[in-house]
Amino acid sequence: MIIEKAVILAGGKGSRAKKRTYYNNSILKVMFRINNKPILQKNIEIIRDKLKIKSIIIIIGNGGTQVRSFFGDGKDFGVNIEYIEANPNYGIADALYLSKEKINGIFLVMLGDEFYLNSDHNTILDDYYNDADAIITCIKTENTQDIANNYSIHLKDKNKVAKLTEKPTYFENDLLGLGTFVLKDSIFRYIEKTKENPRTKRKELIDVISNLANERNVYVHKLNGLYVNINTIDDWHHAKYLFNQHNFNSYKKSLVIPTYNEVDSISFVINDFKEKVDEIIIADGGSTDGTLEKINKFKNECNIKLIQGVFIGYGDAIRNAVEHATGDIIILVEGDATFRSRDIYKMYEYIKDCDMVIGTRTTNELINQGANMSTGLRIANLMVAKFIELLWIKREPRLTDVGCTYRTFWKNEYDEIKHNFIGAGPEFSPEMMIEFIKNNKRVIEIPVSYYARIGGASKYSKNSLAIVRTGLRMISLILKKRISN
Repeated sequence: MIIEKAVILAGGKGSRAKKRTYYNNSILKVMFRINNKPILQKNIEIIRDKLKIKSIIIIIGNGGTQVRSFFGDGKDFGVNIEYIEANPNYGIADALYLSKEKINGIFLVMLGDEFYLNSDHNTILDDYYNDADAIITCIKTENTQDIANNYSIHLKDKNKVAKLTEKPTYFENDLLGLGTFVLKDSIFRYIEKTKENPRTKRKELIDVISNLANERNVYVHKLNGLYVNINTIDDWHHAKYLFNQHNFNSYKKSLVIPTYNEVDSISFVINDFKEKVDEIIIADGGSTDGTLEKINKFKNECNIKLIQGVFIGYGDAIRNAVEHATGDIIILVEGDATFRSRDIYKMYEYIKDCDMVIGTRTTNELINQGANMSTGLRIANLMVAKFIELLWIKREPRLTDVGCTYRTFWKNEYDEIKHNFIGAGPEFSPEMMIEFIKNNKRVIEIPVSYYARIGGASKYSKNSLAIVRTGLRMISLILKKRISN
C-alpha cells in the first residue's frame, strides 16, 4: 500500500486539558511538549519516518498561528506542510471535510493530540489491506476506561469492522480504538450523509466510519507500543512519565556541588555520588583549606569539572555550575556530606513524573543524630514554606522545607525560566521553587535523610543570628516575587 498524503487534525479547543490546571491557556494541546518536543511534532515524525509520507495537511483552529510559526512549511522537519483553518467548534468529521479538494485516492488521518511510544505504524503499509475502503487502528488494553474515552470496535470476523461506538459504555472486547486511520477519498461522501451525533451535536468521524463499515470493507489493524490520548493535563503528565520511564537510562545526569572550604567532606561526597551520575560539576567560591587539591585528585577517577570564581553566594555558585552542566537531569547537593546518594534513586523515580523534585529535611524520622536541624529551624523552614503556599495558593503547591539543597530537575525546564532568577545567596533555594511553580512546572517534594556535617559550619544556619538573617533574605525575595507576579 502506498500512501502519499496525510491529514493531521490539530484544531480542537482542548478545553478539557485546561481544567484543573494553571497551564498557559494560550498553548494549544497539540503543542504540549514531551521530551522538549510538541506532541504534534512527534506525530509528524511517525508519519515521515514510519509511513514515509512527506506531504501533510494540518487542520488548525484558534491558536493555529502557534502551529504555523513553529512548523512553517515543514521543510525544517523533512516534510511539506499545508494548512487549512477550521472553526474550532467543528467536529472531527466536518474539519476533515475541509480537506476534500486537496485529497485524491488513499490518505492517512491522524489526530494531533495522541501520543505514541515505540509504535509500529509502518505495519499499516501491509498489502493485505488493498481491498479496504478504510483501515482503523487499535491496541489491546485491559483498561476499559481508556476505551470509554475513545471508541470501541465491534468485529464481523477476525479483523473486519462491523460497527464503531464513540465513548461506549459497553465493551465487547479489549480493543482500544486509536486516532490513526487510512481512508479513501470516498469517505467525504459518507461525511456528507452522516447525521450529527445526538450527544455532541456534531458529525463525528467514528460515526462516519461506522456507517461506512455497514456498506464497505473496513479493517482493523492492531498496533504495538504505548499510547495515551491527551484529553487532560493528567494524560499529558502520564505520557511524559511513560516516555521518561522508557528512556531514563539514556539521560545524562549531572551532579552540581557548591563548595567553600569543604576539605573534610568533599572526598566523601564525591565518592558517595560518583557512580550514580555521569558528571560532577563543582562550583568553588575560593576555598583555601585544601578543598581544591582534594577535588583534583578525582579527575582521573570520574568525569569531574571544577568551576572556580568569586561567587556572591550560594545561589550565584549554583547558577554558574548549572550553566556548565551538560546533563539532561541536574542533581544538587551540598559539599558538606549532609546528604547521601542513597536518596538519589527516590529522586530519579519521581523526576520521571515531574519537572523538579525537592527534598525535605523536616521528616523527623530521617533526621540523623547530630544533624543541624533543631526543632526551631525545622519549624522556621516549615513556616516559610507554608508562606509560599499561601501566596501562590491558586497553584496549590505542597511544601515543607525551603532550605533543602538536595533537589533534582530537568535542565531544559530550568533553562526556560533561568532568566527570572535574581537570588545570589540562600534565597535562591525558595526562588527556584517559586519560579518553577509560577511557570506551571510540576513540583513534587519528597523526604530525604539529613546528616551531620563533616567538618566546618554552615554560614547560613550556624547560629540563631545566621538563621534569622537567612530567613529575612528568603522572605524579602519571596515578597518581591509575589509583587512582581
